[in-house]
Amino acid sequence: MPNGYWGKIIFANLSTGQIEVEQPPEELYRRYLGGYGLGVYYLCQRIPPGADPLGPDNMLGFLPGLLTGSGAQFGGRFMVVGRSPLTGAWGDANCGGNFGPALRGAGYDGLFVTGASEHPLYLYVDGEKVELRDASALWGLDAAQTQDAIRKATSPDVRVACIGPAGEKLSLISGIVNDGGRLAARCGLGAVMGAKKLKAVAARGKQHPPQADPKTFKAITSEYIRLFRRRPSSLVSRIPGLLNHLLPLIRRLGIRINAGPGQMAIDAYRRYGTTVATSTLVELGDTPVRNWAGIGFRDFPLYLSEGLSDDAAIRPVKRSYACHSCPLACGGTVHMPNGEPSHRPEYETLAALGPLVMNSNLDAVMECNHICNAVGLDTISTGVAIAFAMECYEKGWLPPELTQELPLQWGDSQVIVELTRRIAQRAPGLGDWLADGVQRAAQRLRPEAQQAAIHAGGQELPMHRSLFEPGLAVGFQLDPAPGRHTSNMSGIANLKAFEPYFALNSHRPAERYNYAAHGHTQAITIPIMRAYDSLGLCMFALQVSDPPILGWLNAATGWNFDYASLLRAGKRIQVLRHAFNARHGLPTQFPLPARERGDPPQPIGPLAKRTVDTETMAAGYFAALGLDPATGWPCPETIKELELEAIPFK
Repeated sequence: MPNGYWGKIIFANLSTGQIEVEQPPEELYRRYLGGYGLGVYYLCQRIPPGADPLGPDNMLGFLPGLLTGSGAQFGGRFMVVGRSPLTGAWGDANCGGNFGPALRGAGYDGLFVTGASEHPLYLYVDGEKVELRDASALWGLDAAQTQDAIRKATSPDVRVACIGPAGEKLSLISGIVNDGGRLAARCGLGAVMGAKKLKAVAARGKQHPPQADPKTFKAITSEYIRLFRRRPSSLVSRIPGLLNHLLPLIRRLGIRINAGPGQMAIDAYRRYGTTVATSTLVELGDTPVRNWAGIGFRDFPLYLSEGLSDDAAIRPVKRSYACHSCPLACGGTVHMPNGEPSHRPEYETLAALGPLVMNSNLDAVMECNHICNAVGLDTISTGVAIAFAMECYEKGWLPPELTQELPLQWGDSQVIVELTRRIAQRAPGLGDWLADGVQRAAQRLRPEAQQAAIHAGGQELPMHRSLFEPGLAVGFQLDPAPGRHTSNMSGIANLKAFEPYFALNSHRPAERYNYAAHGHTQAITIPIMRAYDSLGLCMFALQVSDPPILGWLNAATGWNFDYASLLRAGKRIQVLRHAFNARHGLPTQFPLPARERGDPPQPIGPLAKRTVDTETMAAGYFAALGLDPATGWPCPETIKELELEAIPFK
């Protein structure tokens, strides 16, 4: 009997209706840690080279982590993986909530779907059965309606991961929704479900895999939880005002804002969620403004961002909530202006539908967020698409017939909400254009419109700038799933949790603008994040604490992993992700837009005269990770080091 995992994975073929359960050997779990790591292994092996991302050969995986649902704190995450229809490259999306623990609680370590049905289906999983069920009556329903309908037909404690109308209509910026508004949003994997006619996966289960040392596991968890039971600091509510008061000095000195883990960070996330210090990040240049063409303190100053500030953003919050096994509870339920309940916007949403489009109306951001949650749209890509359209309108690059009744003026909150609605509905004209992302929209216009399409390989960039944290550019440009800020941990690589891994490599985290060191730094932090994803832990645990990852892992499995073992597993996963792209003929780099690189440099402000040296960082990254920079295939010594000889490279 395995410890720490079930040793069972579901494979469902929607073309034939066949469902099989495979039992991977323990060695596969040891090498890839379960969850996301197994997803990388199977997709590399089983998706044919050149497979159409929206075709039946694409494989879509739903993967709780090795510690998801185990009782480990922050262990509520799951990953969705597949070939991205937005970029054609490796695709993954991370999500919290309660679906991952329910799937694992049903007695399975993951679920993979291939083929395509001729009519809508949903997959039902519990501890007794796995079966495909008709979903014709669900097609066309939004995410919350789908969840309610499936629960009514099955059980109130069923957890549902589903697509809304955006995924059904194959929008390439659509995601997968659980808990009525938490999205595995990036890479367009909602469109993969839509193409397969898979409306939802419903899971019901509360089991826990057996553990090698449950007593130690419980003791480690109890000790860790004590960090989150202290009295909140009275200073937390004063943080926004203090930062704003000091902003002129902070800007002038170029100070990096990074409070690091501790009680203050815990309290700040609990009070403000991920939107903490948004107006500060705008002023410092981290948050993009006016489609990456603006300068925060000049173009979206504090008097504009006041309506989106920390204290303003928490006023609509009626209660906080937590994902499964989360001691932080950074989520929030809000009431819309019409009284309808919804989810509090996260930082990325607030920034993409706020400063990026010059909007200072919080109610409009909340309404856009609610629309996107209902239909299953990525709020980052939606905001970037609206910013692209507004710039194109301003410069006369859009055909007049697209905007005759919708003047796309910067900051017009009514227009922003209406365009979000049109993208969600894939309405004829501009809504339909933007529903597939800015790269494809720009290809329909004159060549100069390309400069306004801010993406990497087709994936719209997120709301943190590599001009502010240059290491982000490594993830944006070089990671197999490009354009994603969660692919690495630039800016917080100096946290205590990373120290052992840098010590193993006799390396120190790169200083902010030391481009020669950034490639090596990210070749360490990115594999650690891939291991972290495979365990099913929330990345915010690292930002507020030093979680006992190895203690949990070893008490659950009995494997006796050390820091070197975990880093090696993460590196193996990252190398295979690069091999996936190489196998499908993708480039090793996805060039960044000139604005994101600082070409030309900003003339004033905290990022003035900065240009990101992506070439130097790329060279260091590929060398440190042991990859051929021209092809993305692992070098022979890397294959030997990571024991990848059995993988069919090239």
